[in-house]
Amino acid sequence: MLPLGFGVVLRSATRVLGLDDVAAGAEVTEDNGQVTINDDPTANDTVTALPIRATVFTGTPGPRHCRGGVMVQLDLPPPPPATANPQERMTEAKCYNMPETAGCANFVANKGDGCEARLFAEPGCRLYMNTAVFVPEERAVGGLWRSMAVQCGIPEPDPDTLGSPPLAGLLRSAKMKPKAGG
Repeated sequence: MLPLGFGVVLRSATRVLGLDDVAAGAEVTEDNGQVTINDDPTANDTVTALPIRATVFTGTPGPRHCRGGVMVQLDLPPPPPATANPQERMTEAKCYNMPETAGCANFVANKGDGCEARLFAEPGCRLYMNTAVFVPEERAVGGLWRSMAVQCGIPEPDPDTLGSPPLAGLLRSAKMKPKAGG
């Protein structure tokens, strides 16, 4: 029987876990005074389904998160399932007016949902400013906008059709000069 708390080394740091902290289906074994936790190998076979959510704040972006209060939280339905024709999966872009000027937002969804928000300086989705792509993490997107058009089901671009980055040739041809005095 294991004690109520046992140590697990994670990235050179020790964290004490209670038995209630161990994931369901995890196999816990003890070997020579060391504890090994083996998760269920099929647990990561499915991608965690994230909600398609845009959380818009009144404040500006901070170093990691948006500042200010939540102005709008927009939960969207998932796009239709994938078909042979990726264009059939795309949803119609819908315009959302903000109650006041937005300064920051988090756009969270699975990459497979293919969602984007086009940000506009004027209500009614006029005067395009920027595009924010929904990603599977909370990442602050800053700016000042009054409306946004959200669309999902956009297919991923084919890397072969994108070509090389515009500055790739310049970087290869740039010659590094040695530092003076060193």
